[in-house]
Amino acid sequence: MVSSIQLAHTRSYYRKWGLRFLRIAITYILLVVIALFCIFPIAWIIKTSFESPGYISNVHVQWLPIQFTWDNYRNVLNNPRAMIGRSFLNSLFVSSVSTALSVLITTLAGYAMSRFTFRGKFVFGLYLLLINMIPSTLILISMFVLLIKLHLVNSYGGLIVYYASFGLPLATWMLKGHFDSIPIELEEQAMIDGDTRLGAIRHIILPLAVPGIAAVSIVIFMSCWTEFMAALTILQRQELRTLPVQIINFMGFQRVDWGPVMAYSVIVGLPVALLFILVQKQLVGGLTSGFSK
Repeated sequence: MVSSIQLAHTRSYYRKWGLRFLRIAITYILLVVIALFCIFPIAWIIKTSFESPGYISNVHVQWLPIQFTWDNYRNVLNNPRAMIGRSFLNSLFVSSVSTALSVLITTLAGYAMSRFTFRGKFVFGLYLLLINMIPSTLILISMFVLLIKLHLVNSYGGLIVYYASFGLPLATWMLKGHFDSIPIELEEQAMIDGDTRLGAIRHIILPLAVPGIAAVSIVIFMSCWTEFMAALTILQRQELRTLPVQIINFMGFQRVDWGPVMAYSVIVGLPVALLFILVQKQLVGGLTSGFSK
């Protein structure tokens, strides 16, 4: 009788262990499939950027370059029509200024949403969530009309205004969650000790909020660096174009040299990829710190 009970427990244990192993195996298989699905286009772009022009159109799929060459990168860097230096500076300037402006506004807005109670707070928060559901192209149309009236089309200022405003709703909610995770008692104690609210924010809140602010800054900068549609619409002068838009101009309209185009794409994505690799731990920590409360 005892042996039958032990046998039943053993079978139940192995059945539970088998189901758990099966769930883990299926989860990892799905993660690997999703990862390969995301990595494949990037790997193919990199492979094509090092491929000789004569082998790019090969009907047989090759996972590695048949004839490795740096000519595609030399073509991009030495071609005046690529304007990669000027476009790089344009992207760097617009992305940096837009990020700084957006972070300044969202830090103040996120703090106000977290600490203050005011009339219409719930409606305002709901508005910030709902506006993220609107397609960016619809916002771009109305924004373009507004920029025309303000005479900001074909200027860095117009694109900076669009970028800074486009990331405000999501960034405000992200920072609100981060400020919510900081105990309000720390701020109250500082004010009891004679510090002003601005002083408490400066000496207590902002140092503790650095991970969240850094994460928001990185997300906004990456979005600005890779954005295409608004830059194409607002900046129509060639000398003002950012890197994603300049790729289209470099491609041409009658004949496309895929090797240099892929090399150009790698150069455009390389700074953001390196930035993400360097700060990925801080980025993940900053994005998840607001959900700890």
